[in-house]
Amino acid sequence: MTTFAAIYRITSLEMQKLLFTTLLLSLICAAACKRDSKSNDTPNAPLTANPDLLGGDWIAIDFCSRAHQYGSVLEAMNNAHIPYAYAITFNPGEPDSVTCYNGFESWKLQVKYLADTLELVGARPGKSVFLVYDSQHDKDLTMFDATTGQVNLDKFIKSKAGAKDGYASFQVALNHNVFGGLFTLQGKGATGDIQFTPGGFIQGLKDYDRYEICAGGDCFVAGQDIDVVTLSNSKVANSAKFFGYRYSAQNDTLAIFNLVNTNPEEKDAHKIGSKAYTLTRKKKES
Repeated sequence: MTTFAAIYRITSLEMQKLLFTTLLLSLICAAACKRDSKSNDTPNAPLTANPDLLGGDWIAIDFCSRAHQYGSVLEAMNNAHIPYAYAITFNPGEPDSVTCYNGFESWKLQVKYLADTLELVGARPGKSVFLVYDSQHDKDLTMFDATTGQVNLDKFIKSKAGAKDGYASFQVALNHNVFGGLFTLQGKGATGDIQFTPGGFIQGLKDYDRYEICAGGDCFVAGQDIDVVTLSNSKVANSAKFFGYRYSAQNDTLAIFNLVNTNPEEKDAHKIGSKAYTLTRKKKES
């Protein structure tokens, strides 16, 4: 009896693998059923995901939506999770790999295709991340990441931004979701509308004409105290400067704060200083 039990014993780790494999097989079967049910209606539609079909930059739109909801990248991270990658680029010229991006680096992973399910091999040591392509309805990718002890799901959509790379494409969507709309500047001498464009330009602000939202890496110079944005003037060398930003509860007032570097030798040593700008988001005309 002991020998029998030893042979057929399944460890808790093996059981987790079995459950995750079952989930993936269910997803593959569901995708296959969707294709079969639509085959008569769309006989010329591609039946499986492939590098040519997916070619381009895919961005983590769920994360951008959460950042829009909170008016904060930090709260989107802390109240949910950080996706395995902010963007994934498929290059038809390199069909066996994809390029992944986070807030400060990029890396390549081997990709395997099985119908509409993709495996990103070695996403973490000895573990893979899986993507399921919705070939019939929304034409999006759903990422299933169980490499950290829990399963995180994130939707990715194909970017139409035409940016230089995957992370730049993600930045366009993040900019639109966090700083979208028209603002008016409060205080003396304020005239005209101010707009932060999705492409990273600022229109109507006297001292700065470019911005970049911090989404990862060393730009979180104030730690968890406040979100960070870099403002710069394209006409002035070395003008880039860190600022903190915070929205009101209704996301209609944007306060931008000076950040004071209290210790140049340490990371996360910036403290919140005086308020640099207060902007009010204009309501859309009905």
